[in-house]
Amino acid sequence: MKELKDTLFGKLALIEYRYSKIIVVSMILITVFLSLGALNLRFESDFMKELPQNFDVVRTQNLINSEFGEEEGIIILLETDFDIVNDIRNKQTIESIYELEKRLKARPEIIDVVGPGTVYYSIFRSIPSDETTLREVAKNMPGLISKDYTSAIVMVRMSGVRGEEEIQAAIDIVKEETEKVQLYGLDYTITGSPVLNKTILKVLREDALKTMAISAIIVFILLTLILRFKSFFVIIPLLCGVLWTAGILSYVGIPISLVTASVGAIVIGLGAEYGIFMVLRYNEEAKKGKPNDERVVAMIAGVGKGTIGSSSTTVAGFMALALSSMPMMVHLGTALSLGIISCLIGALVFLPSIMALREW
Repeated sequence: MKELKDTLFGKLALIEYRYSKIIVVSMILITVFLSLGALNLRFESDFMKELPQNFDVVRTQNLINSEFGEEEGIIILLETDFDIVNDIRNKQTIESIYELEKRLKARPEIIDVVGPGTVYYSIFRSIPSDETTLREVAKNMPGLISKDYTSAIVMVRMSGVRGEEEIQAAIDIVKEETEKVQLYGLDYTITGSPVLNKTILKVLREDALKTMAISAIIVFILLTLILRFKSFFVIIPLLCGVLWTAGILSYVGIPISLVTASVGAIVIGLGAEYGIFMVLRYNEEAKKGKPNDERVVAMIAGVGKGTIGSSSTTVAGFMALALSSMPMMVHLGTALSLGIISCLIGALVFLPSIMALREW
């Protein structure tokens, strides 16, 4: 044991044992601070922001957006209610669509509105009463009226609809104006790229939490079978890995995207072994009847070097992703590396300090 205490890791273990209370409190404060940051973690559904900004095609698109505005289209799908009408080409239905288009155009947030009513009005300056005329003109609107004449779309162009709040505000505006119009024989659905982006954001959040929760449950069950009640100690490095990573990503402005949504589950799966190594070594010394300080020294000095070696190779592999030209891959490598490093700190510093508080 004296040989272990004289090593670098042995000296580290003695420091952690001596100042265990201070270290535990400090680690808790760090975890709370980073957890608060994790609450503001941003989710990114805009694929353009995950592409290399120095690519010519991306630079050109960004130039167009800056010069002419980032326009996003919300689409209102109008479908006939067969209990009332079975063909959209009738005067009352088209008039109600045109009324909707006028209301939308009156909103200052909306750049332009294109729909069947606008086309009819631009040709005849009103909605024709003659059904034959309505039917003939509809044949020349394949992009606005379906081939079977049971549905139509109204396209609403808006600017700067990128963030989640802007998307929701845009949807609310369109829904508010649509609800004010009595659409004759029509049911409506709001869709389009902003609505799709909002759905992606929702799925990202749900999947990130779901995969992480499933991973945590499976790992905890396996740990309980191996370590019984001491499996709770292995959770400590995992909490560090997940909460610290999420907090750091939030503070440095790296968002969660389609690529990085599974980081939490991966970190839990890879980081569990570090805590297992430490607790198993502690148990070995406990069975020998060693005092608590020697157990802690054996934990860190006995398996610390191997744990660092294992985690270092993993981090090196993930950091290689930082050489990618794709920001999404750089973010993935950064997030996974942060997760493994956080798990390592939790296993080598936080966990032994808790074990040093008393004999377990």
